[in-house]
Order: sequence, then C-alpha cells, then structure tokens
Amino acid sequence: MNAADHLDGLARALDAAGWSTRRRYEQTPALLRVFASELPRVGESVHVKTGTAGMPWFVVSTGDPLRPCHDLAGAVAEIAARLGPLAEPGRAIPSGPRRMTGRIRRLVRKER
Repeated sequence: MNAADHLDGLARALDAAGWSTRRRYEQTPALLRVFASELPRVGESVHVKTGTAGMPWFVVSTGDPLRPCHDLAGAVAEIAARLGPLAEPGRAIPSGPRRMTGRIRRLVRKER
C-alpha cells in the first residue's frame, strides 16, 4: 500500500465519524486535510511516514506521530480529541437567518 491508499482509508473512517476531509495528494508529501464542516478553515493535516521497522504511521502537521496506519479507529479517535474542542463552539452557532434574527430580537428586548 502507498500513502494515498492509507490516507483514503483514513478519509473513509473520518467521513463515517462525521468529519469532513479533503485530499491533497498532488502535494509532497500527500496530505489529508481534516476539519469540521462548520469550520472549514480550522483543521488538521495528516500525512504518512515510515516509522520503526518500516511500519507506516499517520503523522499530523506538527510532526507528531498519530497512530500506525493499520489503527484507523485509534487515528480517528486521536483526531477527534484534537479537533473536537475547536469544532464544538462552531457547532453551537445557529444556522439560518431566522434563528439569528430571533436571537438578536431577544437581545434587543433585554437591553430596552
């Protein structure tokens, strides 16, 4: 398996867990960008690097090894732990103009 194959498997696992992914395989090294759909500019980049005994590992943008490529569930859990706290405030933002207008109306009433 090559890096793209490992990243494809991780992308499928992350997508199933509710994260959004964007493949950047034209870059060197090939990257998988992971983010919450509500916050597309906040995320993590993951690439594959050969580790001890030739075993491929997922490595994050800081250079820290994440998990061996065969441990997809562990890699998803690690990424969720890293991005979860950043994504939660974005998920709390109401969507749609009606909700926001209602909230603004209530705030204006309180100020009067």
